[in-house]
Amino acid sequence: MRSRRGRGLFRAVAVVAACLAVADAFRWGNRWYVSTMFDGPGDAAYALDILTKAHDALLHGLAWLAVALLAAAVGWRLRVVRRAAA
Repeated sequence: MRSRRGRGLFRAVAVVAACLAVADAFRWGNRWYVSTMFDGPGDAAYALDILTKAHDALLHGLAWLAVALLAAAVGWRLRVVRRAAA
């Protein structure tokens, strides 16, 4: 019973982290696209600022993806161990 709750917790963490990773991917794409719109001689500093924020979103998205994969792997391992013990 205890591993079932743990597996459910890791599944929930994996789903939430995956959703946040997808949201950060959309945020990265949007900010990257906007930075290309302001890539002119007068707005170069603003475009660089937006591009910096885009790369920040990309790094956050990759970190959330790593958390999601780790939580899914731990949850899967709990499932395999429980099935082998039964």
